[in-house]
Amino acid sequence: MKQLEVVGVGPQKTGTSWLYYQLYEHPKLCFPRDVKETFFFDEHFNKGWNWYWSHFHNCADRRLCAEIGPTYFDVPEAAHRIYQHNPGCRIIISLRDPAQRSFSLYLHHRKKGRLHCDFHNAIKKVPRIIDSSHYRRYVSRWIEMFGVEQVLIILLDDISSSPEFVLERVADFIGITYVAATLSPGKAVNEASLPNFAILAWLFTHVASLFRERSVYWPVQLAKKLGVNRIYMGSKGDLPHLNFEIRRYLVQEFESDIAYIEKLLSRSLSKWREA
Repeated sequence: MKQLEVVGVGPQKTGTSWLYYQLYEHPKLCFPRDVKETFFFDEHFNKGWNWYWSHFHNCADRRLCAEIGPTYFDVPEAAHRIYQHNPGCRIIISLRDPAQRSFSLYLHHRKKGRLHCDFHNAIKKVPRIIDSSHYRRYVSRWIEMFGVEQVLIILLDDISSSPEFVLERVADFIGITYVAATLSPGKAVNEASLPNFAILAWLFTHVASLFRERSVYWPVQLAKKLGVNRIYMGSKGDLPHLNFEIRRYLVQEFESDIAYIEKLLSRSLSKWREA
């Protein structure tokens, strides 16, 4: 019987795609085929385990089943379901300056056509933009459930400055041979930009979700390869900026979370407090 051994739980916009592309080809790891995220433990758990394991049909017996699911981070049910399945599962949490992360998630929703408003109105409509950056609340939950020895915390700051060091830590944590970095951390994997035609962005996102819910992934992959999003996407120059007012508000909002991670990692994160 298959067993999930490694899960990168995010949260979103913290370098999870970079980590996924570094680990995907490792001979000792097996990830879902044709899709990066299954959303099984938060959105599709009712589809059952047979549906989930159908994504791992390429796995040999001696490979470790793994998934990068950044939407799992702040969903209590996801943590509980993973624990119920395998209490020994290794959990990787990637973190980023919470102010930057929240604003980046806001831009992500703008890119997908889900939001068409400024930041302050966006967080009223989608509270998760702020809530999922409360690291003290959610990191502590994963540690309490799985134990500190089974939870690895990596920082986007370190991915940017020392990617090889981060991958060495990840490999040691999982128990696999070291994997060399193949993608520069300076290259944004899911770079944000605002759509020129928000309704087309929303429509593509909605249709892609419908395909994924039915485990039909090839149309979405084909559309990405053909660059369909270039039809409606604008330029990065059109992006809203994280200005002083918003950043100061966010730094104050996340002070206790920053202090918690500093204590947990025994390191200063003073840059996260800069306004």
